[in-house]
Amino acid sequence: MEEKQAVQKSFEEMSSNYEEVIDKELTLFWGWTYQNFLSELVKHTQIDSNQKILDIATGTSFIPCKLMENGTPGVKITGLDFTEAMLRKGQRKIAAAGYSSDINLVCADAMAIPYADQSFDVVVSGLASHHMDIPVMLSEMKRVLKPDGLLSLIDVGTSPIWEKGVFRFFARVIAFLFFLFRENATRAWAEANTVDNLRTPEGWLKELTQAGFRNVQITKLKSKYRWIPEPLSIQSYLQEE
Repeated sequence: MEEKQAVQKSFEEMSSNYEEVIDKELTLFWGWTYQNFLSELVKHTQIDSNQKILDIATGTSFIPCKLMENGTPGVKITGLDFTEAMLRKGQRKIAAAGYSSDINLVCADAMAIPYADQSFDVVVSGLASHHMDIPVMLSEMKRVLKPDGLLSLIDVGTSPIWEKGVFRFFARVIAFLFFLFRENATRAWAEANTVDNLRTPEGWLKELTQAGFRNVQITKLKSKYRWIPEPLSIQSYLQEE
């Protein structure tokens, strides 16, 4: 199965209980709840009045709803995801919270964002970049950001030792077996393929600098176990040309 199809099918299957599943996994690996984990992203994301925000891989729209709770006037948020079932659940959450006029959802691929250049002031993404081709993702984020725009994301990190060939192979095997027995073959295939997309803090700094971002701030969040790499919170601004 192609990696993109595996990811899409996996999230379709998880859509009914996605937040519960991820909550258990984050608690197991890092000692974080799903809501507290994504709240770290919101806490580190500077939002100003009348800004347009794009949430990449919005899922069930937790991040847009959480950003709206800050009450910053004039903010408009677009949530993008390529899994229709997740978006349907997110739409119900948005309606229940009374944010239908401020949050718009679109079903699309983050590798080909369907918006014009310089459309957004802020681009955010939570727990999603490890499912993407990092250089392509950053290129698209850069394209739709306005000059001096903010990129803010939070996701799985890695360490230098896990980037070495033999350790990377074992990481793939471990990920596949873990999710095979805990979930199913589709999820196992999707998660095993993410290993190549993980980056160390140094790797993220290099990728972001090469993509044209500046003032990169990378924060290691606390992990439950020392042998599991810390999750990373990353904020960076687009270099004005």
